Amino acid sequence: MVQYCSYKPLHILQINGGKEGDALKQQATSYHAQGRVRTHIYNTMSKLGFTNLPFQIYVLLIISLLFSIGRNIAFPYLAMYLTGDKTLRGLEIDPTLVGFMIMVGGLANIFALPATGSLCDRFGRRKMMLSFMIPQIVLTAGYAYASKFQEFLLLYVIMGIMSAFYDPAYSSMVADLVQPNRREEVYGLSYMIANIGTIISPLIGGVVASTNGYAILFIYATIFTAICAAIILLLIKESYPKEESKKTTMSQFAKIFKDRIFILFCLTGALTNIVYSQLYGLLSIYTEYVGLQPYVFGTLFSVNGAMVVALQIPIRKAAVKIGSTKSFVIAQLLYAAGFTYFMLSKDFLQFLIGVIVLTLGEITFFPASSGFIADLSPADMRGRYMALTGLFFGIGGSVGSLIGFRLYATLLKKELTWGILGAIGFATMPGYLYLLKADKRKARNSAVDTPKIK
Repeated sequence: MVQYCSYKPLHILQINGGKEGDALKQQATSYHAQGRVRTHIYNTMSKLGFTNLPFQIYVLLIISLLFSIGRNIAFPYLAMYLTGDKTLRGLEIDPTLVGFMIMVGGLANIFALPATGSLCDRFGRRKMMLSFMIPQIVLTAGYAYASKFQEFLLLYVIMGIMSAFYDPAYSSMVADLVQPNRREEVYGLSYMIANIGTIISPLIGGVVASTNGYAILFIYATIFTAICAAIILLLIKESYPKEESKKTTMSQFAKIFKDRIFILFCLTGALTNIVYSQLYGLLSIYTEYVGLQPYVFGTLFSVNGAMVVALQIPIRKAAVKIGSTKSFVIAQLLYAAGFTYFMLSKDFLQFLIGVIVLTLGEITFFPASSGFIADLSPADMRGRYMALTGLFFGIGGSVGSLIGFRLYATLLKKELTWGILGAIGFATMPGYLYLLKADKRKARNSAVDTPKIK
């Protein structure tokens, strides 16, 4: 076999009828093509933001993907499972009780967040992530065997408390490992990767639920959760230096509440989440109410995830150019318009239009918000900033669930629920416009204070 053409004299190649020469040319052409492919792959990955990141960031992205796959197989169908007709393997629980359960679980998460944010800054990110993921295995499996409302309520409340350990730790670890100029990019990647799970998982979950019932979905979710816990245990290292950990005091929290821009963002974000939270609970029940099958809601959920994956990069780049505060204004308009449109929706195509519009708002809002908070917060208080952001957003989600399900149960014309929620979305706009104005004023002041180089 010819390995290198320099080892074969030209006259030998000619004597062999040029066959070895042709083989070498083909081999060289193949190597050249492979090089072009590798270069193209590298350039594509670079454009997406996947290159030159710490190894641990790649591991965190894999965890986000696996956890999303498992969670989105089961939990989008929880409200449908609890309120559905027994002939369809549902439990026929009152929708108002389901809304109450979601609210109480959210409140449990809210009251735990300040403490877990402090623990994240004091004891480190990795311990907090494990403190969530290991109990999550047992809790998720519990949904498969629960049959009474009280059992689901207990599981949901405990899961709400445990969730408070993970999100601040994950966000803070990303901020610890990534330079400030790439944080929003990496938050966007994480958000995009997590949404890959929403492309296929709800479709799979809808098909499985239609044939085998809802309970088995939580067994699949448990398996993926266990895999995530093992990866954290084996591959994740602490990112926050132990010597920098400080004891938390109430004065530190008081200092955060003096940050007026941060608190205003949290308040407006809470109002945004009142509306946004309906995507994960009320919408599934409403699509069933208008006569659509469970897999239709799964399809809508998958479209939401597919859009995030496909459009996250270009929208994030545009959002970086215009700034976080302008992104918030645009996102809120899209949210309000998308959810209001559900008031007019009766068939799959109409619901699809609403989901497309609100998903554009979702893609614009969440990466910008994570980068906004990471840049606003001091390094030694980042976990608390992230936790308090989750606290306010959690209040919005919890109150939103109660409002949404209560309106749905009370109103004779169920479609009016979406009109009221859309009005809340539009009413939130002044808060984001004020943030935009404050951001412009800060930019002007910075330009005035910056000395000119002669």
